[in-house]
Amino acid sequence: MDKQEFMAHVENVYDTYQQKPEQIFMFKLLQFQFDYDDEAKTCTITCPVTDIMHNPSGIVHGGIFTFITDTAMGHLNFRHKDAPYVSLELKTSFYKAAATGKLIATSRYVKEGYKVSFMEAEVKNENGELLCRTSGTFYRYEKNKKS
Repeated sequence: MDKQEFMAHVENVYDTYQQKPEQIFMFKLLQFQFDYDDEAKTCTITCPVTDIMHNPSGIVHGGIFTFITDTAMGHLNFRHKDAPYVSLELKTSFYKAAATGKLIATSRYVKEGYKVSFMEAEVKNENGELLCRTSGTFYRYEKNKKS
């Protein structure tokens, strides 16, 4: 994407983002596409690899991998829980670099709890090669209600 296309994309994202699931500015900027399998309880996010994801070595920055996996796990909670959950801990292991193509992140529950859920997400490329795996611990967050 050249500068003019990128700036038009940013402007469109800015004009259309909302503070709600799937509509956050960064999700739209990175072109996240969300898909859910309610029976299997998974959330899959697909997006193209773009230059803005690259680190100085010209490959996708590790933080992008953790961001997409955290988002996939968080949205699985949004889909199946009746209260918000926040990340307590994330651990990402990296297996293979990516510089082009697509990222496909799929999350699932390892142990689904009421107050704490243990989750996992993998990122693969369009050829099905495993790029990274993130494990996450999520905590049920309910704001204190005032009388």
